[in-house]
Amino acid sequence: MIRRASLLEGHKRSERVEGAPYPPVEFVSRENAGRTPIPVRTTKRPRKLREPSPHADVATAGDPDPHGNPNPVEFKNYAPSDDLNKKLTNAADMSGAESEGGRLLMSFNWSIDVSTNDGGTWKRLDPTSVFPAVAGFPGFCCDQVVTYVPSIDRFVWLMQHDKDAAGQGAFRLAAASASSVENDPTAWTYWDFLAGDFGYPTTDMDYPDLSFSRENLYIATDVLGSANGRVVVRIPLKEIAAGGTINFRYTDPTRATNAMFSHLVQQPAGQAVWFGHRDNTTLEVYTMPDSGTTYSSFTVNVASWPNGTLTAKGPDGNDWLTKLQSSMRFAVTGAVERPNGNVVVAWTASDGKGSATGPTFKRAHGRIVEINMTNHSVVSEMQVWNDDYAFAYPNLGVNASDEIGMLLAWGGPNDHANCAMGIIGDFVVWFRDGSTRTVQRYGDYLTTRMSQNGSRRFGAWGYWVTDDPADSSRCNYHPFFCRYARTSV
Repeated sequence: MIRRASLLEGHKRSERVEGAPYPPVEFVSRENAGRTPIPVRTTKRPRKLREPSPHADVATAGDPDPHGNPNPVEFKNYAPSDDLNKKLTNAADMSGAESEGGRLLMSFNWSIDVSTNDGGTWKRLDPTSVFPAVAGFPGFCCDQVVTYVPSIDRFVWLMQHDKDAAGQGAFRLAAASASSVENDPTAWTYWDFLAGDFGYPTTDMDYPDLSFSRENLYIATDVLGSANGRVVVRIPLKEIAAGGTINFRYTDPTRATNAMFSHLVQQPAGQAVWFGHRDNTTLEVYTMPDSGTTYSSFTVNVASWPNGTLTAKGPDGNDWLTKLQSSMRFAVTGAVERPNGNVVVAWTASDGKGSATGPTFKRAHGRIVEINMTNHSVVSEMQVWNDDYAFAYPNLGVNASDEIGMLLAWGGPNDHANCAMGIIGDFVVWFRDGSTRTVQRYGDYLTTRMSQNGSRRFGAWGYWVTDDPADSSRCNYHPFFCRYARTSV
């Protein structure tokens, strides 16, 4: 499909080119009868994981490291934004990005905040005031993802829209240079995509994500209804930077029904990577290279993990995990490519035992697996767990020192749902502000990335929740941006 941008009063908008081609990429696997397949390899680990990793402690900023680590995580700066008032069952759905020079974007349901002074002050933008409506659609709502692509100096902003009268979903992709964001936060080039562009003109879309490689931007979103799977879209970065016509290819969502809600691998070198679970011992890895007309998948065997009902109640009795039990469940929420090409992937497991001989986990916990993408084998596995707290929805980033940063949700019977961050391998995560309310959905959109203002640091975009003293049926969401790193930085 081709879309063309035209200049209008200093702001670029997209226009559909009717009758343009819709070029998908072809799935090639051993299930694709009649075609020469790319082998789908299954590699077993040399030994089963029977004992849990050391448990993860939760510490507040300024506390000494519980393990005596001389280089605990330290918050380099911390910038809360204005409070958001939402219904109890809503989630803030945080995303964010930063460029050099302290230019920051922080998005959440319905709005986005912009800072040009490293979080000192913020300007709140309403997407419906920045952009006109998508023709034929009722309006913007409400999932958003933002990222920054250094190679083309572009912030990229993806906005989901409500479905039209036929049930068709839409999303808008926008791009702006760092200097444009600083000088005019409303100056964006944008392109619109409809579910019909992928062959589903009466189907809604949901839960978007963004990633980029050396050559391409990658978009992922669930295609609901008859497809009921995850589509991945590939767009050349040079065309986004040019701000004119863009050409894209996309995958078949029905080939990735087990990958719904899966996040894309961040910081890949030359391909898109995403995941699905065939079962609780088999991880399916989907790959689409930066060029060509085919994509494929392979499987790896992982240690058996508990996949019962996800549950985590706070002190007020609200359960912040069960709301997405029937949909998102165990989706891969964190994935990043290391400099050596290995991919580290993370998801949420339930309490209980993964196998008759495996350990018993008292609460929901995170699973971390490193995969060798060359020989399709598992390099290592670990868990993020604690008998006193539930951990969920881990999101990952990697810095210039090849350290893996993690931002995840946590909470327990004595601790309201909140988010905390740390470096994998330290077995401790840190939080800044305490929630006083547990909402009925928390944490499935949390974002951490390598900082563009100190490549050994990580940026994190999260939130905590407090009661609304004026209305007990509502609560306040407090979004924040911070940088964290080991104190040796």
